[in-house]
Amino acid sequence: MAITRRYELDFQMAVGPRPPPATVRHALRQHMLRHAGKKYKCGLPGCPTILRTATELKTHRRLVHDNIEKQYSCPDCSYAAKTKTQLRRHRIRHEDSANTEKIQIHSCTYKGCNFKTKLGSNLRRHVRLHTGVKPYKCRHCPYASNTLENLRKHILSTNLHPGKTIYECEFCKKEKEKEMDPFCTNFAKELRAHLLEAHIEDFPTPNDANNYTNNIFRPN
Repeated sequence: MAITRRYELDFQMAVGPRPPPATVRHALRQHMLRHAGKKYKCGLPGCPTILRTATELKTHRRLVHDNIEKQYSCPDCSYAAKTKTQLRRHRIRHEDSANTEKIQIHSCTYKGCNFKTKLGSNLRRHVRLHTGVKPYKCRHCPYASNTLENLRKHILSTNLHPGKTIYECEFCKKEKEKEMDPFCTNFAKELRAHLLEAHIEDFPTPNDANNYTNNIFRPN
């Protein structure tokens, strides 16, 4: 492939006469395709998503449309379940600890409030009702919510922002090629996959990408 050969020459000039590893060649191939401006339409009914590489298209379909029946979303992460029971089991994992043998009961400390829960994440969500903190902000309008679930409903289930998405890659927006559209998605896990593929210098490990996506809506 001409793109790969061109990069091998640049690579040899930079680090010496040795071929780049396969992972580097793959990353370069993806990078050059973006420069070429190639776009791939999802093509499935009702989905307006456009991606720039065949890999991103494959990832999009696997992560989004294969999970289209998973309607119960976790308010604390990107997980979605097919049943309420599966969601309840998942949310308990948020509180799992190797050193904890019994479930701790979390109580609201606000005067006159008797709220109690087994999940610390539930308590944090509840406390926002007292404080009025709304960390989940819509990037298309001034709307803000105290849960990711409500933000998702605001963007995807109303007619206020047709065709708009929850997440937009800030690193794509920083690239010099201003005419290229940034990567957009409605799922944190799809954004993580994109970061690991398209911005490997900033996110060399899955843990780096996880930390970034988990903190997008976290209050300062």
